[in-house]
Amino acid sequence: MASNTAPVTFFGYWSGQLPAVTELHFRSFLRHHPASRYELWLDEDDYSAIKAPQLEWLKTHPRIAVRMFSLDRLIEKHVSAKPVSHYDRHPGLRKVASAVHRKIAPQWARRNAWEHPLFGLTYKHSSMLFGGFTRNKAYRGDLARCLIALEHYPDACLYVDLDVAFTSDLTAQCGDKAWAYRWETFPFANSAILYLPNRTWSLALTRKGNELENFLPWILFTDHVCNELGVVVHPTRLFDPLWDPTSLLYGDPAKFFEPRENLALDLHALATERHLAIHWHNNWKTRPAPTSLYAGLLKACEAATA
Repeated sequence: MASNTAPVTFFGYWSGQLPAVTELHFRSFLRHHPASRYELWLDEDDYSAIKAPQLEWLKTHPRIAVRMFSLDRLIEKHVSAKPVSHYDRHPGLRKVASAVHRKIAPQWARRNAWEHPLFGLTYKHSSMLFGGFTRNKAYRGDLARCLIALEHYPDACLYVDLDVAFTSDLTAQCGDKAWAYRWETFPFANSAILYLPNRTWSLALTRKGNELENFLPWILFTDHVCNELGVVVHPTRLFDPLWDPTSLLYGDPAKFFEPRENLALDLHALATERHLAIHWHNNWKTRPAPTSLYAGLLKACEAATA
């Protein structure tokens, strides 16, 4: 695969109303990537918009572009089985059938499904019981990171979930190989942060997702698939202190948002852990305490980019 020489474009995806808590994601991007641009893709299929007052500045910032698009159209174009326009004709019947078959799982249903020791039975795109294209927002996000890259980024791009705070310049990790990071200690990667050097890589991922008929990380980003495609899987602790037993944030995302008795001391302790980013795992409706680590990092980012 070709060596990467182009600037890295950061991008994210959202479906629905953009949560106020994502402010740290964007502020920390600006602080740690002064030479980079960010593109936020809002899914018009779910009436996505920016309405939170503390996020209004995103619409006019010179290094952040807000782009409306239809994920349904990308699925129709790039996903080979069960296109969206023909999919949801009988959603009620499919929901009942799915509930029944997840319990009894007859052999014919298993033939069109993946069985995982952690996550159980997951239906393939071609299964009549599959419901991810239209109703599962998390699965649509799994599709979006691959399909947006394929459609819009011929050169280097870095997808990042919006519940990630940057604590360093991630372009230093970006070379001529794609990468993600390990999901806890399991034999698959977390695509919450996904670097793709050029369209060759996004095309390979999309083709593999179509072959497997699933874009979930524990299916598309297994160690076996990553080795086959040449995707590097970085250690968990670099990007996810909530999964790092040595971190003060380990085990509970609430620790990132709750009050701290000595915020300055805890911010210093967190900095010495030398994580490259902090993934706070959803918490879209959480209101950070004024003396939380979230609030402390946000204040530092605002001061640095004022």
